[in-house]
Amino acid sequence: MSTIEIDFLTTDFYRAISFKNGEAPDLTSLDILFYGNGIMVNNNFKDPITFTTESFINAFESQIAAGEVEQFMERELYSKTEIFGKVAQRVSVYEYNFADHDSHGLPRGINFIQFVLVENNWRILSMAWCDENENHVIPMEYLR
Repeated sequence: MSTIEIDFLTTDFYRAISFKNGEAPDLTSLDILFYGNGIMVNNNFKDPITFTTESFINAFESQIAAGEVEQFMERELYSKTEIFGKVAQRVSVYEYNFADHDSHGLPRGINFIQFVLVENNWRILSMAWCDENENHVIPMEYLR
């Protein structure tokens, strides 16, 4: 089975949360990408921060409105997708930046994304991510 639709879903996710200064992200499109309420887990802190798609959108919009985030870019550097029947998992290595979108050598992390096939369409079921740091370095096999 082809991963093309999953590739597009992942690209659409990163595109939806990315925006330049003076613009607004297209966060409403996240509802279309996720199945049900979706589950998103930021595991960068002492305790995981869990969101539904709706609470993620609300939190991100609040940060933008408060001026805490003026622009943001996240893009995929490497991916590996495995499919079995109507479920799939993707390892998605990303880089991100809160400033210049054209920079290189940016901070990175890994996003584990789970997908389900519903009515012949793939949807994101859940995702959990962690940024790279001195204690957690992205394995070379994920940087090819």
